[in-house]
Amino acid sequence: MSAKTTPVDPGQLLDELFRSEPERTTLDNGLTVVTRPDFSAELVSIQVWVKTGSIHEADDCGAGLSHFLEHMLFKGTARRGPLDISREVHALGGYINAYTSYDRTVYYIDAPSEQAEAVFDILADMSLHASLPADDFVSERDVILREIDMGADDPDRQLFYAFARTAFRQHPYRYPVIGLKPIFERITHEQLRAYYRARYQPANMALVVVGAIEPARVQALARQYFGQTSVAHVPQPIIPDEPVQLAPRWDRVRGDYNITRGMLGYKIPGLSSPEAPALDMLAYILGNGKSSLLWRVLREEKRLVQHIDASCWNPGSQGLLWISYTCEPQHRAAVEAEIQRLLAEDVAAEVTAETLSKAVRQAMVGEVNGRKTMSGQASRLGVAEMVVGELNYPQVYFSRLLALTPDDLLRVAVRYLVPSRLTALSLEPEEAAATMSGPVATARQLPDFEEVCLPNGARLLIQPEPNFPKVHLRLAMLGGPSYDPAEAPGAGGVLATLMTRDTARLSASNLAAEVDALGGNFTEFIGNNTFGLSAEVLPPDFSAAAGWMADALLRLDLQEEAFQLERDAQLASLLEDEDEILDFARRRLRRRFFGQHNFANDYLGTHAGLEALTLVQVQTLRQQLVTGPNVVLAVSGAVDFEQVKATLVPVLEALPSTPLPAVTPWGDIPAEAGDFLEHMAREQAVVLEAYPDVGVRDADFIVSEVLDELLSGMSSRLFEKVREEAGLAYYVGAARTPGLDRGMFTLYAGTHAKAVEQVQAEYAHEIRRLCSGELTELELRDCRTRLVVQKRQGQQAIGARAMQAALNALYGLPVNAWRDYPAKLEAITHEQVTAFCRWIFDPAKRVRLVTRPKG
Repeated sequence: MSAKTTPVDPGQLLDELFRSEPERTTLDNGLTVVTRPDFSAELVSIQVWVKTGSIHEADDCGAGLSHFLEHMLFKGTARRGPLDISREVHALGGYINAYTSYDRTVYYIDAPSEQAEAVFDILADMSLHASLPADDFVSERDVILREIDMGADDPDRQLFYAFARTAFRQHPYRYPVIGLKPIFERITHEQLRAYYRARYQPANMALVVVGAIEPARVQALARQYFGQTSVAHVPQPIIPDEPVQLAPRWDRVRGDYNITRGMLGYKIPGLSSPEAPALDMLAYILGNGKSSLLWRVLREEKRLVQHIDASCWNPGSQGLLWISYTCEPQHRAAVEAEIQRLLAEDVAAEVTAETLSKAVRQAMVGEVNGRKTMSGQASRLGVAEMVVGELNYPQVYFSRLLALTPDDLLRVAVRYLVPSRLTALSLEPEEAAATMSGPVATARQLPDFEEVCLPNGARLLIQPEPNFPKVHLRLAMLGGPSYDPAEAPGAGGVLATLMTRDTARLSASNLAAEVDALGGNFTEFIGNNTFGLSAEVLPPDFSAAAGWMADALLRLDLQEEAFQLERDAQLASLLEDEDEILDFARRRLRRRFFGQHNFANDYLGTHAGLEALTLVQVQTLRQQLVTGPNVVLAVSGAVDFEQVKATLVPVLEALPSTPLPAVTPWGDIPAEAGDFLEHMAREQAVVLEAYPDVGVRDADFIVSEVLDELLSGMSSRLFEKVREEAGLAYYVGAARTPGLDRGMFTLYAGTHAKAVEQVQAEYAHEIRRLCSGELTELELRDCRTRLVVQKRQGQQAIGARAMQAALNALYGLPVNAWRDYPAKLEAITHEQVTAFCRWIFDPAKRVRLVTRPKG
C-alpha cells in the first residue's frame, strides 16, 4: 500500500491554529481576564492562575507553602463549608482540580457551559475568600505528610528531586514544590495565612476561560464575581540567580530499586528566550521518537537501555535540556559515556534539513494535540499569560520555529551542550555499587460511527468529523491476559509491541522514521481484555497511517532479535512497576484473587513467564488473535467516508476468518478469600480490599460503574471521611479490574502503617451504609451527572471516540452506545444500587491485602 502523503503547509496550519484570537482585559483591581470562545462542545474550562509557586516563598523556600495553600483553598469560605466546594462542582456535573508548580498555582473547573456562572462564583469565592480553618490546617498537614511519604516511595519522583538539587545550588528550583519534610513540619497556621494574604490578590492572578460562552458574558461574570475585591499591593520576592556552573556534576542515589533510572542535563535559558525553539527542536532530534539518535543507538543498536528520551524543561528564566533513561544497573556507566560521545561527535551529522523538518512537524502536531480540549486550550493561554508574560507568545514561538535552520540548532548545541554545564545523576539498586445560567450557543453534534461488516467477520467503523484537523485509526482485538499461554504470561504485551515494528515493507527503524517525519503517532495498547494499535496523523497523511495498519495486520515480520529486545523491555517495565508500592500491592492482590486463572496477571505477565516466552509462542498467539472475527478498525476525524472504505476494506478482507479460540473457564472468584500481609521497604502502607465484580458484558456493568464513582473522587463519602475529616490517607478510592464476564472491585488507600486498621474500619462503615440503603437520592443524582459529563468530556478527543466505538463492537454492544448512556444512567434506581452493593460486598468473598513497611 502506498504511503504517499500530501505536504502540509506549516504556515497555513499555524494560521489555522491561531485564527481565533484570545481577548485580554484587566479589571480595575488588577485581575487579568483572558477568554477564547469555542462552541465545538457544550463545555467550558474556567481556570484561575495565581502567580505564586515554590520559587516565590522567599525566606520559606523549601517549606511548600504554595502547595499547602492549594490544599487549604478546598477547605471552605465564609459561604461554603470544607466539603461544599467539591460537592457543589460535582453536582453541576463538573470536574475540579488544582496543581502547584514552581511558578504558579492553578485552580480549574471543567463543566457544562450552562453552569458557567456557578463556576465563576465557586472559583472566585475559594480563591479570594478562603477561610483557612485552623482545624483543617492540622488535618491537611497530615495529609500532605502522607503525600511527601508517597513521593519518597516513588523512584521517578526521587530521581527528579535529586537531579534538581544537584543541578541547582542557589535557585529555588532545587527544592521540591511540595517542600522538604523537616521544613514543612515547622509551618505555622499564621505563616500560611500571611502567605495567602500577600500572594492571593487580583493583581497577581489571571482568569482564563475557554468554551461555549461569549467573551462579553465572561467579562460581565468576571466583574460580578472577581471584581468586587479591592486592589492591593503584591510584594515580589527576590529570586536568586543560579551561579554559572563551572564543572560537571555527578551524583548517585542507591536504594531498594530493581533497575537503574538516570538523567543527564545541561542548563539552558528559559521559555521566553529567542533560542528556546532551537533548543526544543534539538531535543526532539536527539531523543523524541523511535527514529531519534539516542533511541536508535542506545536502544536499538547497542541495547544499553530499555527507554531513553530527551526534552527541554524551561519553566521560567532558565531551565534544562535533559536526557532520561532506564537501564540495567551494569550498563549505567556505558550509557552515560555513550550519550556524551553522541553529543560530542554525532550531533552535527544528525541535525539536517530533513530531521529539523520532522521535528518542526512534531512540534506543530503537539500544538494541535494540546488544543483538543477546552482545558488544554485554556492551559496554553495560561502559560503564555502567566509564565511568559505575553499572551501572543505562542505565535512568536512558532514563527521563530518555522524560521529555524540546521545551523541554528548546531549553534545552540555548541553553546549549551558542553561538559562544564553537565549534571548527571542516577537512581540505582544497592548492589550496583558492587556491580453561571443563561443561553449559550448550541454545540455541534457528533456524527455516529457507521459500521461496515465484512464476510470474514472483520468490522470497519467510520466517523467523519471535519472540525478537528487530525485523523485517528484504532485497531482493536480481544486479547490480554486471558488469551496468553498459561506457561508464558505477558506474551500478548510483547506481541502488541512487535506489531509496531518490522514488516515486509518497512524495517522498524524506517517505520519509526516515517512516523516521526509526519509528526504522527503509531503505538500499541494492551489492557485487561483487548489489545491493538493506534495511529494519529494530519488528514493528508491518512494513507500513510492506513499503510502502517495494513503492514501490521498482513505483513508483520517477527524477528528473533526484535523479540528479545521487546521481551527484555517488558521485563524492565515489570521491574519498574515493582518499585511502586501501589502497583506492587495491586499485582499481589490480583494473583490471590484470581488464583490459577490467566487473569491473575496483568498484561506485563510474570518474570518467569517472560523468561520462558519464545518467538514461536508469540507467532502462534498472533495467528490465533489476528483474524477477521476478532478485528475491529475504527476511524475518526477529518476523513472522507468513501476514501476510508476504499482504502481499508481490502486490508480487512485479506484477514483469515478463523474463529477466536476459547479461553480458560472461570473458577471460583475469589480463589482465596481472607486477610494477607506483604512487606516493602517504603514509608507508606497501602490498604487494599477486593470483592467479586461483574464483567464488561454484564447488564449490571453500568451499576458497577455508578458504585465505582460513588466511592471515588473528592465528593465521595469515603474520601471525605478518610482523607478530609480523619486525615488518614493522601489517596483513597475505588477501582475496577473488569474481565469480559467476571471482575474484581477494589477499595484502595495509601496511609501510614499505624492507620491501617482505621482505614479498614472506614471501609467497613461505608460498605454498611451503602448496603443498608442509606445512599441518598442527592448522591445518586450527582453521581449520574458526573458520569454523564465525564462521558461528554471523553468524546472531545477523536482517539477516545474511536477506542470506545471499537470496544463496544468487540464486547457485543451497540457501536454508538454512548448516545444511550445518559438514559441508561437515569434509569438506575436507588434500589438497584443497594441490591448491587449487597451482592458485591459479601464478607465471605472479601480479599484484604495490606502492604506495610518492613520492620
